[in-house]
Amino acid sequence: MKKGAWLRKAALFAAVIGTLGAVSKTVEASASEFIRGADISILSDMEKSGAKYYEDGISKDALEILKNNGVNYVRLRLWQDPYNSNGESYGAGTNDLETTVVLAKRAKNLGLKVLLDFHYSDFWVDPGKQNVPKAWQDLTFEEMNTALYDYTKNVLSEMKQLDVYPDMVQIGNELNSGMLWPYGKSWGEDGGEFDRLTTFLKSGVQAVRDTQPKTTPVMLHLADGGDTGAFTWWFDEITSRGVSFDLIGVSYYPYWHGSMNELQTNMNTISQRYGKEVIVVETAYGHTTANADTMPNAFGEAEAAAGGYEPTPSGQAEYLLDLADRIQAVPNDRGAGFFYWEPLWYNGNVSWATQAGMNYLGVQSTMGNEWDNQAMFDFAGNALPSLRAFKQAGAQTNLVKNASFESDGPTTSPSDWQTWFQQGTAEGTIKTEAGTFFGDYKLTFWQDQAYEASAYQNVSGISDGTYTLSAYVMSGGEFDTNQLYVKNYGGAELNTAVVKTSEWTKITIKDIPITTGACEIGVYSKASGNAWTNVDFVSLVKQKSKDYCD
Repeated sequence: MKKGAWLRKAALFAAVIGTLGAVSKTVEASASEFIRGADISILSDMEKSGAKYYEDGISKDALEILKNNGVNYVRLRLWQDPYNSNGESYGAGTNDLETTVVLAKRAKNLGLKVLLDFHYSDFWVDPGKQNVPKAWQDLTFEEMNTALYDYTKNVLSEMKQLDVYPDMVQIGNELNSGMLWPYGKSWGEDGGEFDRLTTFLKSGVQAVRDTQPKTTPVMLHLADGGDTGAFTWWFDEITSRGVSFDLIGVSYYPYWHGSMNELQTNMNTISQRYGKEVIVVETAYGHTTANADTMPNAFGEAEAAAGGYEPTPSGQAEYLLDLADRIQAVPNDRGAGFFYWEPLWYNGNVSWATQAGMNYLGVQSTMGNEWDNQAMFDFAGNALPSLRAFKQAGAQTNLVKNASFESDGPTTSPSDWQTWFQQGTAEGTIKTEAGTFFGDYKLTFWQDQAYEASAYQNVSGISDGTYTLSAYVMSGGEFDTNQLYVKNYGGAELNTAVVKTSEWTKITIKDIPITTGACEIGVYSKASGNAWTNVDFVSLVKQKSKDYCD
């Protein structure tokens, strides 16, 4: 878009915005509210293509359905000029300022918050491409930096005037390799890469600070959420140059970006290293391996095997709930939440790019949608039962007291837990010590001679229902038995083995039908000398399995 064109377009769509009515005034959520977000950038083009969205067989506004199921935030990408010289859209949402403002207005009218994602390009950007907008292609570095500030300020000023100022702003998208190539590329140039990149970032952040009607969090976002080295390399460079920001955004797709343990290690590390909250700002998982169109999907049998969850609505829900648990386990309450990427893109009627879009990117590929089976609606637009996981994610009540062994510091008698030792086993075999998955302390089993012992808790005041017990564990050495268990709940004892691993790993006992109002949970170990077990973040929560049936 040529300089000042966005102002001229503003006049054209102001009337459209007016037809949506004034933004509803809602009570501002507390800072501690867990973000359960969705990137809905595709919605306008989907609706133009004829897409309908259904909840319980009734056609509704897609955003209303999302809100009904627990979504409290939306993410909107912004492209500067996603059209060719003939005015043909690049597709995939046509996310120019006009489209973005209309979607933001709709979201805020429903009481949803808005994250605005500046791409600083006319179309898709990611670690493999960061194309300069057409209007900026002939600018010098200094001129481009000025243009970036002016553009960011103008967009945000316009949104403020229209009463849709975003509640959070993202400066750039998946910035591992920088932005606005080649000036802002983070590697492979002349050695001044991060100096130029941080100049761009500072200008974008300053535009937010200069326009915000109230304190507005700024996010910087990288891909490859399981790669701690990539994150510390990048953020060490930009923090050493004084870039101001508030949150770290992470893209994490479990079939591409490593294990949940690797994600956890990264989130824990960067939140502590930089003193920032962390958001998984892009994630998704397939509800099937089927395909709605002829374009090959990004998620298939191989990705389901790598991701570790069933490619069903139940598997999709289970993934999202486990992800929320991991985010909430980031120490010092620095796990802020997540955004599910494009849950509304359920068919191939809106292509990832039109021919004009592919020409802009300099590629030729199949038209269609590789994401349709990772939406949270089936191929006919019906809300999947997995969508209800948003309401539960981050909202489950853990019935275990002193679940992460933080109450007492180092001790052999952790509060709210009891210990049992077979005759001949030293009482110091079980203790809390530093070096944890969550917080400052963990529970440790170890002795230099054979031992048999357990740590357990009697949980009472439980309403009848079906529950899930889980814990994060590590162990090594030789065991006769080493297990997490639950008993005295109204049925036979249930247990699962503590896995031998040097990484924190979640183990789970599902479908516990508690009918007595109480149960005993614990870890029991019968081990050879020098065998060890670490336990942290023990959780007993009520299931809503009926919500996630296939």
